[in-house]
Amino acid sequence: MLRRRHLPFTIGEPERDQWMYCMIKAMQTLSIDENVMQKLAEQLYGVADFMRNKSEQS
Repeated sequence: MLRRRHLPFTIGEPERDQWMYCMIKAMQTLSIDENVMQKLAEQLYGVADFMRNKSEQS
């Protein structure tokens, strides 16, 4: 359902990476433990990559 809600928006690698930057920055601002932040970032990356709906052209 989450992916379907985002289909009206073009989401490619740059958008995924920008969202990840914002999530990591937010965790750093909250001073989340480095190990916890690493695990969260890994899980969030999987979600962010799944949300992509635009193919990247070389």
